[in-house]
Amino acid sequence: MKWTVKEWMTEGYRARRAGVLTAYIYRALKWPEFYRNSGPAYEVKYGGATIALIRFEGKGATVKALESAARFPEITDLDLVELALWVSKLRGACALN
Repeated sequence: MKWTVKEWMTEGYRARRAGVLTAYIYRALKWPEFYRNSGPAYEVKYGGATIALIRFEGKGATVKALESAARFPEITDLDLVELALWVSKLRGACALN
């Protein structure tokens, strides 16, 4: 774990772990099976593939690893949860400004 996430562009973040791994987090388009409400959602991209979806509802978040995540064992479910926490923190900081 030990990711560092910074806003990279509007509604997009760059996540780095120990200078070796880099993932990108973008505001997601609507994924029909994942959207149940109008809460914001984000796609986690790594190695050119979308590997996870993060959906925020109220004060919580749901993280869903996609099948493509299995190709990248270096990113675990705990990593995805940490990325969701970072995005939640950064989104909260933007809302306060």
